[in-house]
Amino acid sequence: MAAPKHTKSVGWVLHLGKVEFDRVLGWQRGLVKLRREGMARDTIILVEHPPVVTVGKNGHSENYKDLKEEPYFIERGGDVTYHGPGQLVAYFIFDLTRRNRDVHLFMSNIQQGVINALADFGIEAKKGDEYTGVWVEEKKIASIGVAIKKWISFHGVAVNLNTNLDEFNNINPCGLQSSIMTSVQEITNKKVDLGDFGDNLLGKYAELFHTVFYPVKLEEIAEDIESQAGGNVI
Repeated sequence: MAAPKHTKSVGWVLHLGKVEFDRVLGWQRGLVKLRREGMARDTIILVEHPPVVTVGKNGHSENYKDLKEEPYFIERGGDVTYHGPGQLVAYFIFDLTRRNRDVHLFMSNIQQGVINALADFGIEAKKGDEYTGVWVEEKKIASIGVAIKKWISFHGVAVNLNTNLDEFNNINPCGLQSSIMTSVQEITNKKVDLGDFGDNLLGKYAELFHTVFYPVKLEEIAEDIESQAGGNVI
């Protein structure tokens, strides 16, 4: 049974800085197994990636046919997207059986957290009417793609803060024209500190998910994660 909404659950947050996508993907998979076994708490990972293109299970090859390098094909929903410097990515390893197995609410809260954080930076954003993600007028500022295995979630949302938007030009992000993408820097003409935005975003998620997220260091749980992370089967 889910905890009453007036109580606070306890979760973890991992602030990773800038880490390669494939390493973090392995850690996510390890945490999924640990969460399923009750050896980890609901966890948010905040991270920035070096440049990489990923394709979800709904990917269409025509949307990344101009790429010179092979993208990563992964389990999340959605099509093709880009991750890179200046973009904050939040991954959610949550046990949804403890959250009433309400996938719609879970996805809605992920988007709403970004909307609420952007408001504190002077940007009015909204959920997409036709397409998922977070939008500012007719431009997309955050992309969402989640996987759920036996009610444990992973993957999450990518928010364009100071992202070089030209990096989207070789793909059709989420099946859309690359010109649809925007960033906080493009809108405000100011650079955003990823740490400051991440702290703000985490506070919004604490409110929406009724959870206190305590920071843990990767080295404190690395051995457990690495022992579970081998292979793709989760």
